[in-house]
Amino acid sequence: MKNKIAKLNILDLIPKHLLEYKINDDGLVDVLVPRFKIKFLQKLAQKNNNPYIKANLDELGSNVWKLIDGNHTGKDIANIMKEKFVDIEQIFQRVGLFLQQLYRNNFITFNDI
Repeated sequence: MKNKIAKLNILDLIPKHLLEYKINDDGLVDVLVPRFKIKFLQKLAQKNNNPYIKANLDELGSNVWKLIDGNHTGKDIANIMKEKFVDIEQIFQRVGLFLQQLYRNNFITFNDI
């Protein structure tokens, strides 16, 4: 399935979250990544300490993450980012690469796949 994404324009796809997240005090997103992939170890980690590792997103990444709702395409998100961050060059390319990274790391999936 990961190879299928390479043949598609990622900005035409509709991303959706696979992981939970929290908004920190600075308004930035902390994605909660499970420490362990094996269910038994996840349950064990819950008893002893925090079962998650926080992936801290920067301002651009946090804004993109907040717009991932299962309704917006990558292109919709990039257009919103273009209006909000007018000084960032190649915003469509950057949003596309960020969505690819999120997908490769199993943070998101796409409705169309």
